[in-house]
Amino acid sequence: MLLKRTVVFLLFVLFSGNVVVYAQENSSAVDTHFLQKGDTIHPIEVRDLKNKPYTTPSIGEKVLLIFYPDPDNPSENDYFVEQTKQWKFPLDKFHAYGIVNLKDTPYPNGIIRFMIRMLRKRSKREAGALILTDPKGVVQTEWNTGDCNNHISVLVVDKTGEVIFWKAGPINEEETAYVIDELVKRLPEARKLTAEELKAMEIND
Repeated sequence: MLLKRTVVFLLFVLFSGNVVVYAQENSSAVDTHFLQKGDTIHPIEVRDLKNKPYTTPSIGEKVLLIFYPDPDNPSENDYFVEQTKQWKFPLDKFHAYGIVNLKDTPYPNGIIRFMIRMLRKRSKREAGALILTDPKGVVQTEWNTGDCNNHISVLVVDKTGEVIFWKAGPINEEETAYVIDELVKRLPEARKLTAEELKAMEIND
């Protein structure tokens, strides 16, 4: 089921402490008004899993990874996830969370929130994941991201809130390798997870 796959994707990546960063440049003058490297983002108000207001945390404080997935296309960045999940980054300097794009999916918002809550109850590790929701597309309007429909979008900012990566779409092998290198440079305490650690974070069907 596509919806369940998206939820599992978010939980796995957030718990493994993975971070991805690629210095993406806009390719034409037409889209330079959209979010890009060098811009600065600000906190915005989205919703939590009970549909209560929640302000996006840690902006301007830590290296920050935000996944912004459309539940309709959960397998878009499988290779990217497989490679980046092998790394662990220090939580005192890094925060990862998801904001589910509910605006661009036909799935009922209540069902998506319910499934996420149920999956988070499987273990103490999963219970700690921060997953927010965006039923009105606030991320797209407030951060000027452009169209995010049908994408697993990825945003990374440094500890000042400056954008060092934004992409709504698939991340290729070259980008993935570059991304990992950039994160290790910014977070030198990073280390590769052992096989045992990776197995412990697997989410069973």
